Amino acid sequence: MGQLGAKTIRKKGGIMLIQGIGAILILAATTLCGFAFAAKEKYRLKDLEEIERGILLMKNQISYLGTPLTELLEQISWKTEGITGLAFQEISRQMEERRGNSAEEIWEGAWLKIGKKSYLTAVDLEELVSFGRTLGFIEKEQREGSMDMLLHYLREKQEGIKKRLEKNGRLYYSMGVLSGLLLVITLL
Repeated sequence: MGQLGAKTIRKKGGIMLIQGIGAILILAATTLCGFAFAAKEKYRLKDLEEIERGILLMKNQISYLGTPLTELLEQISWKTEGITGLAFQEISRQMEERRGNSAEEIWEGAWLKIGKKSYLTAVDLEELVSFGRTLGFIEKEQREGSMDMLLHYLREKQEGIKKRLEKNGRLYYSMGVLSGLLLVITLL
């Protein structure tokens, strides 16, 4: 073999190295996509759990202590994490400013604004907004009933997500890896 043969072998080796790196990158990217699909559900579950915690705190405070709503929402914002804490903090701040908006409008505006940054679905946000429509009611029983309905919805959704994660969690990861392998085999 002369110089020409050695150059051809080096050239093919360089091409194979680039193909190998490309295959690894494709496999890594599709695997990360699988992880992202599973993580999205986990983050939504965490958001729903924090909202449930906040609503339970609200229900207990209203039922037993009769704390004013702005003070109550501020206390809840300290005790909850993530978007839930931010939402309660924003609602409390706006209610203290008393810009002429009703409690319902403030609640809806805050959740729709902050909900865009969360993993909550449109249905989740609609349930939260419809709960906010009862904030202005004076009757304690009606408020507690709407809290119970929201808590039931949150628990139902959490159970559904847990079952879906248990059933499909590994599927998301596996589909990421397998789709990467399929792409690599097809491209090679």
